[in-house]
Amino acid sequence: MIVLDLSVFLSVVGVGVLALWLYPDLRERAYTALGYGWIPVVVWASAFVVALRYRPRWLLRYWNAWLAGVCAVVIAVGVLAFFDAEYGSLAFVSLGGRWGQQAVGESQLLGMLRILPFALAVPVLLFPRRASRAYWLGLAYTGKGLWIALASAARAIAYVAVALAQGIQRLFDKETRPGWVGSAANAPGRMIAALTRSSGKPGRGKTTPVEEASEDIGEAPTNCPQVAAAPVEPAVPLLSKSSKWRLPSMDLLGPAEIRSTDEKPLKQMAQNIENALADHGVSVEVADIKAGPRIVRFGLLPGWVQKRNAGKDGTDPGERSRVRVHSILAREKDLSLAMSTPNLRFEPVPGEALLGLEVPTPTPSKVTMREVMESPEFRKIAAKGGLPIALGADAGGDSVALDLAGLPHMMIAGATGSGKSVCINSIVASMMLTMPPDQLRMLMVDPKQVELTPFNGIPHLVLPVITDVDDVSPMLRGLIREMTRRYKAMADMGARNISGYNSKAKDPMPFLVLIVDELADLMLVGGFEIEQSLVRLAQLGRAAGIHLVLATQRPSVKVVTGLLKANIPTRVAFAVASQVDARVILDSVGAEKLLGKGDMLLVSNDTPKPRRVQGTLVLDDEVEKLVDYWLEQKGPPLPEINLEDDEEDGDSTYGLDENMVDRARELALRNPHLSSSVLERRLKIGGSKADQILEVLEDEGLLIPG
Repeated sequence: MIVLDLSVFLSVVGVGVLALWLYPDLRERAYTALGYGWIPVVVWASAFVVALRYRPRWLLRYWNAWLAGVCAVVIAVGVLAFFDAEYGSLAFVSLGGRWGQQAVGESQLLGMLRILPFALAVPVLLFPRRASRAYWLGLAYTGKGLWIALASAARAIAYVAVALAQGIQRLFDKETRPGWVGSAANAPGRMIAALTRSSGKPGRGKTTPVEEASEDIGEAPTNCPQVAAAPVEPAVPLLSKSSKWRLPSMDLLGPAEIRSTDEKPLKQMAQNIENALADHGVSVEVADIKAGPRIVRFGLLPGWVQKRNAGKDGTDPGERSRVRVHSILAREKDLSLAMSTPNLRFEPVPGEALLGLEVPTPTPSKVTMREVMESPEFRKIAAKGGLPIALGADAGGDSVALDLAGLPHMMIAGATGSGKSVCINSIVASMMLTMPPDQLRMLMVDPKQVELTPFNGIPHLVLPVITDVDDVSPMLRGLIREMTRRYKAMADMGARNISGYNSKAKDPMPFLVLIVDELADLMLVGGFEIEQSLVRLAQLGRAAGIHLVLATQRPSVKVVTGLLKANIPTRVAFAVASQVDARVILDSVGAEKLLGKGDMLLVSNDTPKPRRVQGTLVLDDEVEKLVDYWLEQKGPPLPEINLEDDEEDGDSTYGLDENMVDRARELALRNPHLSSSVLERRLKIGGSKADQILEVLEDEGLLIPG
């Protein structure tokens, strides 16, 4: 049968070629009719004839693909019609022939507009749901952008008109004479403030904090150059002013510990370092000493040595050079023996030409929570409206405070007993002391059921502390939907992030912080799905006010994956067992030499090199006092955050993860006879979910039924 069909096809082709060869006029007309456009036409027609002969049911089943092919042929002919040949018959028409030239017309712009509907129709025919949704979102955002642009232009024109009118008025106003004590220079600002108070912003109907402050303070004197009509950002966010919850007092924390450093043993240690290196021919001077809570950092200045070739070949015999840093690093074991400790660490001193040597202090001390929270660094972050974290004190004794809103996520790793859980408690306590529950909500996952469960019941929690690993995946999906809803609300408001939204919205959105005490248990049970959810939250959560704090005591590559590390730049490493674990969390060694009990290395965008920090110590009774304070306080009702599973959510296909469905589509394009067992192995999902994805692929026509 195939041989007969092939012979008929060759006969028809031969007759056509013979006819074109015998009749030059016919050949010329056919050539100039479509030009190079015959190529896509013949390809599509050949495919249609083959399908009609061998698979006629494909014509009805995949009708959308055939129509998309017709649109693609029309687009190809139209595009060819925009170009002319340099010589030959097509030089008088186009590469698309007469038909293509007539289709696009004389104007290229008009031709593009004629081709555009066919180009838009191809995605709709092949992927109707996704293309329709993309087109609708594009139109919606385009219209919204035009509206915002027009509104901004109208406000700018109104401001310029008012300023010009007031400027002209000042020329004829007697109040502008030198003897007058009023503030005519601020007249445009007063008029704009009055217009804003009378009309109000859309959806608010009340004055801004800047205008209220101007009413309370009164008019500014004439000689103040800073008086202007431009809007000024308030130093404190609106959230802190509108909260009706009372923050706890610092008195709930223990007093700060006073540290006193005896210089005599430190100088003796510096002398031992210089002597130990000098015994091995390495000249070094200790130029700087900084004592921290548990670490003393000695700043080593390399000495001078005479060059080997000095005095030869007419050179200066007294010519010297600095001692190589490698010579100092090679004597690490000799220094450990001289200092009677194996925990030595070399690190360049930032901003200075010194090599830092970190040695355990002979008189260690604790870093209390109150000490760091009363530091200027912590108070500065709290005044900006961020999420301050009292992390600890560095090797020089300076307080270290971080803004979780700017990090924007945090990964913590360390062996058992290294201080990881205490660090998590200090992070939670820092936020409970500075943020009321209407500004900050938290989600906690504690598979070990001992570290975070004491926080159950506080109003900051969206859900009770999750201890069952099987409940984590639905919670993460709900958190992703909450993030999507926040992005939609910010787009409707015309805001780029949560700060911009809260400054405009009547009902501000609180920050959402997800805290996981043991990530390894989640990754072992949930695997790929947990990782994908966490990665998506890490990629998009910052602008929506969603932040992650992930902790694990097993920093292996299966737990702390490369994709997670790429999206979580801030990482904290406590004492680990080996250099392999240190490289996994920090991408460098050093964590295996830490002292434990809160001794950590911090890596972030601000400090790309590991920074030695001693973590804060928050006691159990301090945590109990904070929890009791929030349990006893009865504040106003909090807005509900719905994290329940919703199968009709528009961000997924039939309740499935869109990224997972896209990966299944790629597999179906390579193998149209895809089975559920292959999906289970390749996507690492269950059988029921694989069957659902197969139904989606069959509805889209990507699978050939068996």
